[in-house]
Amino acid sequence: MEQHSEPIATPPLGSPTEHSPVFILSVQLLASLLLGTVGVLLFHLFATAVGWDAGVLQTPLSAEATPAERWQMRAFLGFSHLLTFIAAGWVVVHLFYPPLRRALQYLQVHRHPQRYAVWGGVALLLAALPLVLYVYEINRALPIPEAWRQAESQANEMLKGLLQMDDAWELLANLVIIAFLPAIGEELVFRGVVQQQLLRWVHSPWAAIWLSGAIFSFAHFQWEGFLPRWLLGVLLGWLYWRFQNLWVPIAAHFSNNALQVAAQYLYHRRLSSLNLEDDIAVPFYAAAISTALALAIAYSLHRRALATALHPYGGSS
Repeated sequence: MEQHSEPIATPPLGSPTEHSPVFILSVQLLASLLLGTVGVLLFHLFATAVGWDAGVLQTPLSAEATPAERWQMRAFLGFSHLLTFIAAGWVVVHLFYPPLRRALQYLQVHRHPQRYAVWGGVALLLAALPLVLYVYEINRALPIPEAWRQAESQANEMLKGLLQMDDAWELLANLVIIAFLPAIGEELVFRGVVQQQLLRWVHSPWAAIWLSGAIFSFAHFQWEGFLPRWLLGVLLGWLYWRFQNLWVPIAAHFSNNALQVAAQYLYHRRLSSLNLEDDIAVPFYAAAISTALALAIAYSLHRRALATALHPYGGSS
């Protein structure tokens, strides 16, 4: 019987002797911090220009926030995310992997993803959702410092405030701020830069995936949700490594966040009874079914990817 070995993932472009992974990761951290600060300054300039009171950001956004306060917070998050992740990630990639063509190849965004990979990645995250919620309840039961718990509560209140949507314009704005920009920026930085450089460093795909997932979760500074966000980071990292195409985890990331935004919009419009702001208790059997289904989808995607790699012109897109 003919045996096929698993194709080895193509390593990032560039020789390890050019710039060490630790150096590139350090530059990425510095770029995100510096450009994130620039984003804050740009927001204040914008707020002053349009006559907003930028001081509203000094108090946490609450679930009872006014529409004006919600729009100011969205603008702030937009500036912050554009500079902290999208701009900083692109600057680092273009700095170490010029010119433009090489930078796009390094990120693996130079070709269209296969449809089965995109839809399979979206299905994988949806199937894992009950498991993620179950892990969230486990995480909440773990002891954490009270200061961390208060910071988590403020972050949750801000999210509840943002998810108050009075019209379709607020829905569209949230899809951009909460789903689209994070899908592009966070995948660019945490998968495109962090995971690929960790892979160069540790030479183990699974170690790179788990480590980058932990860094992805840590960067959100929300400790009650650390474990479930780590799990999501691992799934997104696996999709990136398995398909060698950044558009696949971007699509899955966007779909995961957009679903939550859309669900809350439908709830507040009284078109759905599902309120994701409430604690959703997931029984163990549901988490077990979710795990089995997610593993089945991942295995199917894995087999399809191997078949496509071995016979790239023999299958459908």
